[in-house]
Parts: sequence; structure tokens; C-alpha cells
Amino acid sequence: MDSEKIGQMIKEYGYRVDELLPKFLEKSNGYEWSKFLNEPIWYHMNTGGKRIRPALCLLTTELLGEDPKKAMNFALAVEIMHNYLLLHDDVMDGDKFRRGEPTVWVKYGVPNAINCGDYMIAKAYEIILKSDLPEDTIQKLLNAFTLTLLRTGEGQALDVNLRADEHFTEENYMELAKGKTGHYLVCPIVGGAIIAGAPEEVIEKLWELGGNIGTAFQIRDDVIDLTEGKGRPPGCDIREGKPGILYAHALRNANPEEKKKLIEIMKKPRDETTDEDIRWVKKLYEKYGTIEYAQKKAEELKKEAMRILDELPFSKKDVVKQIAEYVISRKT
Repeated sequence: MDSEKIGQMIKEYGYRVDELLPKFLEKSNGYEWSKFLNEPIWYHMNTGGKRIRPALCLLTTELLGEDPKKAMNFALAVEIMHNYLLLHDDVMDGDKFRRGEPTVWVKYGVPNAINCGDYMIAKAYEIILKSDLPEDTIQKLLNAFTLTLLRTGEGQALDVNLRADEHFTEENYMELAKGKTGHYLVCPIVGGAIIAGAPEEVIEKLWELGGNIGTAFQIRDDVIDLTEGKGRPPGCDIREGKPGILYAHALRNANPEEKKKLIEIMKKPRDETTDEDIRWVKKLYEKYGTIEYAQKKAEELKKEAMRILDELPFSKKDVVKQIAEYVISRKT
């Protein structure tokens, strides 16, 4: 199966998820408080998003030989978790736009954005608990879901507290990316494998895989932010002082004067960072081949991910390899 066919299946599953989301994340239930949750939540959900994570869960389940309908609850829970994390991430980063639209905290205020996110993660757990699956399978899914949230929180703690850190290293970045993105990205694949009855050694390998494909994905994401933007002007990571691999590489290679200016720009408040600052940092990265270095690192992680997949002790490893290849190679 080629990447084009996988992409088409993911698109079709994305439509199915969109159709079912309102049933599980109610748009209205008549209570007075519901309007204060429904309106901002569905404002955010309707701004876009390709529903790729839940689609990956359904696709994995089907390609490993199980009825994807059995995975729908977990798939929906993963999508709700994804959007809950985005709501809170926008507050922490001060991002004013998401998918080209004002973020929830901008439109409805920070308290509503935080509360809606809290409500969404509770709904996600409720949806998993209501799955029509054996109790031991539900428990495994809950364990995977909880582990993902724990590791994502740990990675986010590094992301928030190491911003513009003058001693930030590539090793720091790898730890951050594995925590923030690794489990978060592979969780839907793990869930689909659990529902399809994959043995424990396969699940363990999939988690290991997440550290590589998640970090490769995060590196590509960092590069896209600087070169193309992500539904917002390029260079937002610089404005936020985010500790990315590009920053770590430049810190290691820049001369003392350049290093000092880079740190000063990264430490500036977001609204005080100018377009000229962004251009200066981008030129610095170009001078030291930083973007090319990051892209090469992503390729190395991709190769390591494929090596891990070769060790999977079951017959359908090629299926998971194709899904992993699709995830890593995505541009948005």
C-alpha cells in the first residue's frame, strides 16, 4: 500500500470522525452552563484540523485485521485530547491565531479557554470508558491514554521553562521532543494496535518508535514554522523564545557576539519581537546550515524508526512502517 492510498484512507476516516464528534461531544444538552462550553469548544473544533490522529487509530485497527468501528471511541477521545492540548498550548504560548482564526482565549478569554480544555479531557476519558470493548482492553487503552498525557506534560514543562535558555543543548531538545511529541503522536497507533489484539512486545516497540517518529515530526514542525508558517506568520517559535533544535544548533556554532544577540532576541517579549529580528535569526541559521542540519537529523531519526519497526515480532510490520512513513513525511 503506497502513501497516497494511506492518505486517502486517512481522509475518509477523518470525514467519519467529523460526522460522529457531535454525538460524543454534545453541541447542546439544554443546561444553562452548556452554552459556555459548547460555543467556544465548537468554535475551536470548526476552525479546521484534518482529524489525522483519530484516522490513524482507525486505519491501524483495520490494517491489523480488526473492525475499525471498535476503535471509534478511542479515536474520538484522541481527537478531543489533541484539541484540548491545543487550547491550553495557545494560552501558554500566547498564540493569537490557530488555523488562521483567532484562538479561543482571544475570542472568549483565558478562563474560558482553560475551563473548556479541562472539560474536554474529562469527556475524552468518559468516551473511552463507554467503549463497547472487553474491560481489560479498556484498561489498556486508559493506561496508554494516561501515559501519553503524563509524558506530554513532562515535555511541555521543558518547553515552557527552557525558553531562551542560554545553555540549551540538542540533548535537552531530544528529551523535550520525545516527551512532548513522541507519545502524543504514536498514541492513536498504539490504541489501534491494542484494540486489534497486538501482543505486549509489539506495543512496547510502538512506544519506542514514538520517540523517533515524534522527534522527527517535531523537527519538521520546527522547520516549517520558520520557513512556511503554520496557519500564522513564519517565525512564531522565535517570537515565543521556544527551545527548538534550530536554536540549540545555532547556540553551539555561533560566535560570542552572535550568540549574545540570538539570546537577546529569543528573550524579548513576544509583542516586542520585530520582523527584522526574525530575519536576523533566519540569516544566522542559514549561515551555519542550521535548517539543513535539522532536516538531516530528522532523516536519521526516520531511519532509526524503520529499524525499530523491522524488529516488530509480527507479520504485519510493513503496515505499521507505511503508516509511520506517512506520519513522518507530513508537511503540515
